[in-house]
Amino acid sequence: MQVTVKLFATLRHAAGWGSRTIELEPGATVDDLLATLAAMDQNLGSEGRTLYAAVNQEYATGDHILQDGDEVAIFPPVSGGTMTG
Repeated sequence: MQVTVKLFATLRHAAGWGSRTIELEPGATVDDLLATLAAMDQNLGSEGRTLYAAVNQEYATGDHILQDGDEVAIFPPVSGGTMTG
């Protein structure tokens, strides 16, 4: 099956690409996808850091089973901005 992966923030910069179609085995999970990405490029490994995923624009955990045609956004924690009040 194929999923479209979109990288954001520092991940996009580290990988040198923003969007790519990845081939996975049927029944693969978000964690399987992350392992595949890490095998493709060590800069995309999640070991020792937190990464978040959204499948079809909804937050997903690592055990979420992917479907053919899914769009998976992967991004690191984001912080910044100011609050005034």
